[in-house]
Amino acid sequence: MLLGLPPELIQLVLQHSTTPTYIQLAFSCRTLFEIASTCREVILLHLRRTPGLDLDVKSSPTRDLFRLLVKRSIRQLYGAQYYATRKVFAAEGLAIDARASAFATSGNPNLALVYKGESVRIFHAHNGNISPVCCLKPPWRQPGRVEVLKTAFDRGNGIYVLQRFTPSIDEGNVDEEQHPFVKHALQSGSNPIVYLAHHGIEAPDDGVRVCAFPEHTDYVPLGLGAADRDTFAISWQHARDSGQTEVVLYTILQESTDEESGIISFSYKSRVLLEESGEQPDVDGALTVSSARSGLSDSKGPVIDLAFNDRNSQLLYYYRGWTLYGSFQKINTSSDLTQPTLHRNSCTVHFSDSLSLRFSIAIPFFGTHQTYSANNLSMCHWKYLSFGIARQREENWTVACILKSEARCRTRHCGHELNLDRGRRLSDWTIVGLLRGYQDPTSSLGCIVAASARGTRLAIANWNMIYVWALEPNALIEENKSGFYPPYFQSANMDMIELQSIILHLDAVCFKLIFTDKEDELLAITDRGVMYWDLGPSGKGEQMTYKLDL
Repeated sequence: MLLGLPPELIQLVLQHSTTPTYIQLAFSCRTLFEIASTCREVILLHLRRTPGLDLDVKSSPTRDLFRLLVKRSIRQLYGAQYYATRKVFAAEGLAIDARASAFATSGNPNLALVYKGESVRIFHAHNGNISPVCCLKPPWRQPGRVEVLKTAFDRGNGIYVLQRFTPSIDEGNVDEEQHPFVKHALQSGSNPIVYLAHHGIEAPDDGVRVCAFPEHTDYVPLGLGAADRDTFAISWQHARDSGQTEVVLYTILQESTDEESGIISFSYKSRVLLEESGEQPDVDGALTVSSARSGLSDSKGPVIDLAFNDRNSQLLYYYRGWTLYGSFQKINTSSDLTQPTLHRNSCTVHFSDSLSLRFSIAIPFFGTHQTYSANNLSMCHWKYLSFGIARQREENWTVACILKSEARCRTRHCGHELNLDRGRRLSDWTIVGLLRGYQDPTSSLGCIVAASARGTRLAIANWNMIYVWALEPNALIEENKSGFYPPYFQSANMDMIELQSIILHLDAVCFKLIFTDKEDELLAITDRGVMYWDLGPSGKGEQMTYKLDL
């Protein structure tokens, strides 16, 4: 239909199209490409609407300007939802327990997949491929049912596996040569026993280290967090009283090796950080928002996931249906005899001339460091970018933003080493970007947030869709002083940049999400398998399924 119009009218259509639509039309056929790439006036119009630094374009050939526009459009992910490559990796005949599976934030391997009724399989995902590394089997051979509940990589490239073992043989037939954990399970009759196994992936010859939790026989583990090979935390819920919950920090003390099996048993020191409701007064004030679906309600429920933060000095708590962590504790600032103060993830931020909102703010994903002189003193200036969400209670709407915070210190007191975790300690935040397209969580999974290594991409998974925003972090952190974002991106009513997302349809439910070491590559653990997305310009919109080698 469009091709039936005169070239002048086609140019007019291209001129009034959005830039993503203009680029898509330009590459739809040879005729439209010729018109779109030779009309200088239309190209300049779309260049002025596309983020990028100002250039002297008077002497530039029209074809060069079009190539520049295409390059900038790729950087902004214009049309990436159409040309992105999608690969699904699945094991034939096996179903993934996506909730129990885990990603490692870095290193090799970086993926643990739990198959229902199977062992834990370790993989390395790299360059669009997933390669098998090893299989983690139960540390002893014993008839019975083993159910993997949770997995978590530690920072030393090891992995914790939390399992439930139910013996299936006659409990009276107890062999004195059996491992103590097996004997304990057999003597307990049909009652299952929860135990933890730690595997050193890089040093498998070091053996498997295991422990049980006899003091929590009536509890069900809801969440597992790993710091290193000697420190981990578990969130427990009573099997018969769902309101009775605990978060316990464990520190490994002594190890002993069973000569027959080679299994290493360890004892631990435990410390209850939260118990029952887990509620304590918050010196920063309580959240004033009201939507559980946004992960911002006052009613949190039990802790279902944990993460160590800031060099293991903090423990972050995640709740069912929440997008970001809801609270945290500083676990290295109090004695073992007292519970550390529970802090809400809440910060008041100026949103507009007449409105301030309580934001829940993630750990920063980007930061800069600069040294300068002031009054004959050498100073260091730190700036951080983070993602945050807030709800306006009276009008019942949610907003997602990019926020900035900064701090200064004397150079002699500065370590000059970027620590994004530490940036969340700051309490004074400013909104620099408004994320259009963000949707409230629609399920108990909440939303899952991931940022790329260099901070140029932010992705949020919501059930069966992933929203991806293209960012220029250096421009945002300087509040667009360079003019990288044109006036077309400036909010009409507020002093911030408005950013639109692209949407990736998964045809599956997303449980875990990360970026690889490349800015345009996403990995997702879904109920259909592991999904890989390449948002780079070389894609042709292909959707492929591969058999995962085990």
